[in-house]
Amino acid sequence: MDSGAPGLSESTDQPEDTHPQPQSRVAVPSPGRLAVLGLLLIGLLIGGCLVITGGGSDEPGPNTVPSRPTPTLALSDLSLAGVESFSGVDVPDGAQDFLTARLDGDRQLDVTFTIDTDQAGALVSGSGLPPLAEGARPILHSSPLWKLNPGTPISGSADVRNGINRALEVTPEGERLRVRLTLQAV
Repeated sequence: MDSGAPGLSESTDQPEDTHPQPQSRVAVPSPGRLAVLGLLLIGLLIGGCLVITGGGSDEPGPNTVPSRPTPTLALSDLSLAGVESFSGVDVPDGAQDFLTARLDGDRQLDVTFTIDTDQAGALVSGSGLPPLAEGARPILHSSPLWKLNPGTPISGSADVRNGINRALEVTPEGERLRVRLTLQAV
């Protein structure tokens, strides 16, 4: 053999490797990282178990306030006459477009109807409500029966009578007035 050939010598050794092959290593996290990961997994497991089981006993503790019955409305008759009867609201003759929607497990009833523009005073006084206040918004939520902001001026009134929070809003709708009424058990 030619001793001048690059990478060869006269001995029987293997040729020199000018480009060493990378050695494959398995990356092993440090013991500290393994401990943190283990604690995290244990915490997730315990948290999941608490969520599934409800988090503890149902026994009242020393700081538990005893529950009281939730008041509800007597909603057996949702006709105009039935709503007038249990709520004390006196709807003027000629009311149209009467709709109701039960909410919150019979704790609230939303009512809407239209009346002639000259009947708002009779509605309020006949129902024993305080006078309408221009710009007053006693109903601060939308309903399945109406949008929160109708885009027209609103007048409102509210009171509590016989365990019912009565909130009333009146807003123009075409040639009539739209009445929005919420009745909530208190």
